[in-house]
Amino acid sequence: MSETASLLTFVLALAFDVLVGEPPAKIHPVVWIGKLISYLKAMTGPTPTKITGLIVASIVILSTVVAGHILVWMVGPLGIFVAAYLLKSTFAVRCLLQTSSDIGKAIDNDMNMAKGMLPALVGRNTADLTRAQAVSSVIESLYENYVDAILSPILLYLAFQPLGLGLEAALAFKAISTMDSMLGYKTKSLKEIGYFPAHLDDLANFIPARISIFFIAMANPKRASEALDTALKYHSATPSPNSGWPMAAAAGSLNLRLEKPGFYVLQAKGKDPDTSDVPRALSLMTSVLILTAAAALIILALLQP
Repeated sequence: MSETASLLTFVLALAFDVLVGEPPAKIHPVVWIGKLISYLKAMTGPTPTKITGLIVASIVILSTVVAGHILVWMVGPLGIFVAAYLLKSTFAVRCLLQTSSDIGKAIDNDMNMAKGMLPALVGRNTADLTRAQAVSSVIESLYENYVDAILSPILLYLAFQPLGLGLEAALAFKAISTMDSMLGYKTKSLKEIGYFPAHLDDLANFIPARISIFFIAMANPKRASEALDTALKYHSATPSPNSGWPMAAAAGSLNLRLEKPGFYVLQAKGKDPDTSDVPRALSLMTSVLILTAAAALIILALLQP
């Protein structure tokens, strides 16, 4: 893909995401990646091993990258539109903002409904969450997913584009991320097969998670130092080596106490969140996303001949 095509591909992908959102499940690349993962997992039998997980991960990543590359090549002159469609599938700006907003409104109006909606964002048990803890979970997930669902695939696209492999890198990341969301749990049935997918996901998000704190800090200049200080102080409070960075930076920028009961507290001195903080978090995230998109466009423009 040429430098000009890579810029246009990114612009089209971003426009599709913001204006249209997620495509139907029948033609959504991530849904098909998920089907492949489910099929391969079923083939591994009742006691898969770590080596089995490595084989599954290799097949999923290679199949995703090769399928995307061939599909773009097959359609010839229309390849840029297919590339944009595939690139869009690796990040989810509109979906993340809309889901977070909808759940925030539900918490304000009907906690029981909100608890039923929260699993779309978080993996924790929602049954006993207080209102403040439910709001915290929305904000935590919003900023954790900023890295996994937006920043990481964009950064990989930028990093590998000079080699002509930007789309392939973003697709490889999405394959890894999807495997982690389906297999990366420490349960008896998934601990072994999910070992490599989970560690690959940690590796892929390692640098983006740390870069994210600067975008979050710049999005609210008045509390930039608090965002960075909180990230540096609390990033290791979470079990994940990556999620603590953007979540703690958000806690500092918004001056909030974010908590996953029984697991961690980010910025203990911050105020307990309430439903009015969800729009604040979304506004901050909108600024973060604008900065992210602007930085990506500048980098792609600088790559032009």
